[in-house]
Amino acid sequence: MKKRLAIFFILIAFGIRFVPLKLPNVEFVSSAIAFLVLSFGLKTALPLMLGLVLLSDIALSGVPQSWELIVILGWASVIFTQWFIKGKKFYRVLLMEVMGTLSFFFVTNSLVFFMYNYYPKTPTGYIACLVAGIPFMRNQLIGNTLLSYIVYLTFHLAESREIDGAKNTISG
Repeated sequence: MKKRLAIFFILIAFGIRFVPLKLPNVEFVSSAIAFLVLSFGLKTALPLMLGLVLLSDIALSGVPQSWELIVILGWASVIFTQWFIKGKKFYRVLLMEVMGTLSFFFVTNSLVFFMYNYYPKTPTGYIACLVAGIPFMRNQLIGNTLLSYIVYLTFHLAESREIDGAKNTISG
């Protein structure tokens, strides 16, 4: 059951990246990461999700972009943050999503600040870089907070079916 749900979530996360009329940074990637981390751990979540992001970004733009490393490192930070916080209770899943969103925001905006010359290399320039990313972080935070409930319910449904299936196998 969990494997089928993981494939389903990965396909949704991949597909939603191609939806043209959505708020910037409202995606299902972080929620798919949370489900994979809870269900299969870091060794499965890391390569699957980073591969998904890389393939979908290349498909969206046609070629690898110079900012791709920043996006990959941002999503890697989400995976590690969620893995560190992981828990099966709703407040832990919600915390996974919130902290993953904040991690993505700080990693990607900090890397943009240091790697590009969009902002002066001063404390004021760094603050301006962070402030410019707030609308994107807000959208991602709202989306991830709402989607975390879906992950929580799905994970528990899959876990309860797995337990019921094991009980039926033992008693049968």
